[in-house]
Parts: sequence; structure tokens; C-alpha cells
Amino acid sequence: MIDYDDESLDCAERAVVLHMRRRGLTNISDSVLQMTHLQSLYLEGNEIRRLPEHFFSSFPSLLWLDVRNNQISALPAAVGQHMCLKTFLLEGNPITALPPELGNVISLKALSLRNCPITFPPQDVLDLGLPKILQYLRCAQLGEESEVDKLCFSSLDVCEEDDPDIQIFQELRHRIILMEKNELHTHTRSRY
Repeated sequence: MIDYDDESLDCAERAVVLHMRRRGLTNISDSVLQMTHLQSLYLEGNEIRRLPEHFFSSFPSLLWLDVRNNQISALPAAVGQHMCLKTFLLEGNPITALPPELGNVISLKALSLRNCPITFPPQDVLDLGLPKILQYLRCAQLGEESEVDKLCFSSLDVCEEDDPDIQIFQELRHRIILMEKNELHTHTRSRY
């Protein structure tokens, strides 16, 4: 565990946990974005207004992200390309809409949205919990796309096809999309 400051960068580069709480930060420095091995990143209580578009691709091993009580009003769509984020604490940010791409983060187990003025997804979906929020976001993507096959993760499309992890992930993604499409179709028919 490292409590980061500029003098400890060499040591911090080897850390898997980085604490940068309540530092008055307004952005995330390039030196932090280069710490690609981080598994937990604590940025709570700063003044960060946005996460860079390449934030999530900079931390492919990130499991825990704490950005509570910042000034984040939107998330980059690239969050949907992350394959292992499990805990995402957004509490206390002025964010009003979750990107539909967040629904692609099938590894996500905890999402804290308390004291965020979220209007998308609507409150009745938020009240149902994380699985329904992610399902709603995935369905929102399907509503924007004319065919399920158009739903893709750009970072996976450029990967080697013979990578077994990528193949397993793509198969799982495809099965989830088909199951949700069938569930949505069945639910719509049963209403009439």
C-alpha cells in the first residue's frame, strides 16, 4: 500500500494499491496513469471533474476504484471495455447519467451511487440493485443498435482471435446479450 507523493513515485510504481485521498487534486496525473498494474485506486475527497477517456484502459488490472466525493459529472464510455473492475464507488459526485457502456462491465459486483443526482437509469431501476442497473444499461445499448451483432467492444475487436481469455469473454458476452434480449422480448409479450 502506498500513500503517493511525488518523492515516492519509484516505490509507488511497484504498488498495487494507491491512496490519493483528500489531496485537492483536480485531475489525474500522467505519472499515475502510467501505473498500469494498480488493482486498487483511492481518489476520494478530491476536486476531480472528469476521468480521462483512456483512464480505464490505463488500469487493466483495476479491481477497486474509489472516486467518492469529487466533482465528476460524466464517465467515459471506455469504462465498458474494462474486464475486471469489481467495486466502483461514485458516491457524492454530480453525475446525472451512467453511460450505457457501463453495462458491459460484467465483472462489477458493487456500485455506490448514493448522493448522486442520477436520472439515467431512472430511480425505479436504481432501486432494483446492480444486476438490474447493468441489465438496463445493456438494453439501452441494444435500443440504440439495430442488431445485437453490432454491439462490440472495440478493444476486443483488435485482439488476437486465438487468445483463449478473449474468446471466453466474447462467448460470455454473447450469451448474456442473447439471454437479456430473450428476457426483454418475453417480458414485453407478457405485458400485452
